[in-house]
Parts: sequence; C-alpha cells; structure tokens
Amino acid sequence: MIIDCHADTLSRIASLGEHLRDNSGHFDLNRARNAGVELQVLSLYSPERDSKLALEDILGQIDYFEQEMVSCGEVAYPVRNLKDLKDSNRTGLMLHLEGAEALGTRLSNLRTLYRLGVRSIGLTWNHRNLLADGVMDAASGGGLSEWGREVVCEMNHLGMVVDLAHISPAGFKDAVDISSKPVIVSHANTYSLCNHPRNLQDEQLQVIAAVGGIVGITFVPAFVDRAEASIERLVDHVCHMHQIMGEDHVALGSDFDGTDITVVPDVSSYPLLVEHLEKRGLTTSQIDKLLRGNFLRVLKDIL
Repeated sequence: MIIDCHADTLSRIASLGEHLRDNSGHFDLNRARNAGVELQVLSLYSPERDSKLALEDILGQIDYFEQEMVSCGEVAYPVRNLKDLKDSNRTGLMLHLEGAEALGTRLSNLRTLYRLGVRSIGLTWNHRNLLADGVMDAASGGGLSEWGREVVCEMNHLGMVVDLAHISPAGFKDAVDISSKPVIVSHANTYSLCNHPRNLQDEQLQVIAAVGGIVGITFVPAFVDRAEASIERLVDHVCHMHQIMGEDHVALGSDFDGTDITVVPDVSSYPLLVEHLEKRGLTTSQIDKLLRGNFLRVLKDIL
C-alpha cells in the first residue's frame, strides 16, 4: 500500500473541469486504486496574493472536491482523522493548503478550513506572505512572523500537519522550534545531490529527523538532478536521506500534477520505483516505511 504526501491534482482538475476518477494528468483514482494508493494528500493552491481572493479560490476548490466525492464515493473517501483511514477497498483523500495566503489574519479562517476538512498546511509557497518568507525570498533572512507563530500553535492545537516545503531556512528553523508536534517537508529532495533552493541541506534533514518528522521525496526533475534526472538518481536521494536522517524519516511526496513531467511518470508507475529501490538493495521493511509507514506514523501523532 502507498501513501503520498503531496499532489496538485485537485487544483489542476478544478481549473480544467476534469475529474478525480479519470483525467489526463499524473494522478486519478482509477490508476491510483490499481497501484495500491491507500492515501493521497491533495493540494489546494491559489496564485492570488490577496487573502480574500485566495480564500475565494480555495473555497471553490474545496467545493469542487466535495462535488467530486459525490460521484466517486464507491472508489474514494475523504480522510479527516486517522480513524477514517480503514477502508482498504477505496483510496483515502486528505486536503492540504499549499501557501497560507487564504488565512489572511484571522484564526477563524484557519478553523473554518479545518472544519471543511483541511488537515495540512504549507505555511508559504515560494514567496513571502504574512506568516513567513518563502524559499525564494530567503536572502532577506526572514523567518516566522508573530502571526506565523500563532498559526503554527493553533495548528498544533487543532491537529493539523505543519508542512515546511517552500519556506525559507530561517522560517524552517523558527517553525521547528515553536511546533509542539513533528513537522514535515512534503515534497523536496537533498541539496547535497541537487543544489536547487527547494531542496534541503543535510543539517535540515537532521533537524526533521530529530523532531520525528518526515521528508517526502519528490519526482520533479529539477529537484532530482539539474542535468540528467532519472529514477536511478531519485533513488540516490533516498539513499542519501537514509544515511543522514535514517530510514524512519523518508516518505513519498510525488508532486504529481504540479509539473509537466515527473521522473516517475504517473501514479501507475509506482511498481517501477519499487523495482529500482529493490535493485539498490533496500529491504522490504525499508521500502514499506518509505511507501507508507513513516508518514502514517507522523499522522498518528498529529491527527
């Protein structure tokens, strides 16, 4: 069985008018069921920087998701709590907010999104918002704002996953320091093997492991290798993470439908990834932890 920390399928199909059951992207429910996907985290994303416009976009995507659930209830179901994750015949779907612009400055917006099923939030996308600096604004040295700290604390209280993908190094450090629960980075690889600013330094990997969190390896070619991205090179990142942070802290963060091409072509190609992991000498236990066990452990601690 497979659990994936991050895909942009929902925001993609909402913009195109396609469907979760079957679509032209990297992920749909028909292929996911055949591949053994137990749980997929689906991202809600708006490019709007204005909080009111962003919230309007996000609410529209949540409504789209709910309408899709009406038509695919026999193959999928929403996951809001860990006790929901018990139907082996259907794929669980959990909502994630990528970039917290939609919160504005109101905890009521956070709590409303929680009531609507959002269980994970990435504090920033690439750029600065009211909570923190994004990774592409890292030169300023800015970390979490006071508002960002308040949001992290309320997320801990509600039982929401704090996702530090896309955040600046200073914001990363502040969020780890203030969170009372394990934090995750849902989709990133290792900077040591591919020096993209979205990837994580070894010191950051060690910090994630120290607080009991996980990093989801991502299939985006630019984060795998700047010259020749491949599944083999992706497995290099897995092995490096195992060396730096241990086998209990590496998971999947495909970023399906967040980019045009991925090194694992689509959700039906997971057996190909497993084949490469086995060839590299990973044990059945290590592969199971990567595919589902590590993120499931974190969810048990948070939700």
